[in-house]
Amino acid sequence: MKALLLSSVVSLLAVFGANGQKLTLAVGPVDVNSGVEAKASRDGSLVQLDRVSESIDSELTNSFQQTRRFDIFARSDLSSILAEQNLAGSGNLDMNDPNTAQAFQLAGVQYLVVTTINDFQDYIEKATFQAIGKSVTKRIIRIGAIAKIYDTTTGKLLESVRVNTQQQDIESDPDFKSVKNGELSENLVSQLSKSFSDQVASRVTNVLYPAKIVGKTGNVVIFNRGDGFDIQKGDLWLVFAEGDEMVDPDTGESLGSVQAEVGKIRVIDVQPKVTRAEVIEDYGIEKLQVVRPAEDSSAQN
Repeated sequence: MKALLLSSVVSLLAVFGANGQKLTLAVGPVDVNSGVEAKASRDGSLVQLDRVSESIDSELTNSFQQTRRFDIFARSDLSSILAEQNLAGSGNLDMNDPNTAQAFQLAGVQYLVVTTINDFQDYIEKATFQAIGKSVTKRIIRIGAIAKIYDTTTGKLLESVRVNTQQQDIESDPDFKSVKNGELSENLVSQLSKSFSDQVASRVTNVLYPAKIVGKTGNVVIFNRGDGFDIQKGDLWLVFAEGDEMVDPDTGESLGSVQAEVGKIRVIDVQPKVTRAEVIEDYGIEKLQVVRPAEDSSAQN
């Protein structure tokens, strides 16, 4: 369990509430994959990585809150739970004792999502214009992660999603000074952290709580995602109809339901609680059908 905590950037807990209640979500401590840390140290960008991690740590809670799909679980409580499970995994406690904390098994919580940063790059590109005696530097910072969703009652991995984002900052350098990795601007850190956190919240929510069509009038549909999600005007989404449940004949395990693509829609307006989209292709689009971003569909199916 200790290795898991050291390799995770974000630990999130989510459980479906009964009777249509919101999901309960807890945001855990932010950490970085040891290999990514080592590379950042060699590249001289460890300070920048730490700043970005700390910023994401505070931004994630807000991103999940803005989805309006979760009741936030106290972070201090989650830290205590994870620390207790870490102790249990050390081998120093009696695992047969019913009072000993079990890995991935948290009272009242059904899902555990662990997001691991597996890529961080901070580099600078410089263009020189000798004719006008000026140069321009472009600071680019990129971060990548994989969010894994576990069933806490079994420890089984249910789904994993990849999240990548980057931001850049362009500045004029009239004196042609050499450029090295230096302090990141607060604006660049803030933009990167918000973009990354919004993507994590959106991707995890789309897996645990799929977006659905709630209204259809003529060539326009409305689905239950609003401005708290990473949705932009012009984005292409796919619509899926759910069929019969699939069951593994050997284990009896549910494999989900058969899903068939029944249309494509393009976002035209993102409102606080819902999104309006125009129908591009319609093979039988109806209310309550699942919609997913086109770029995510291959990972989900």
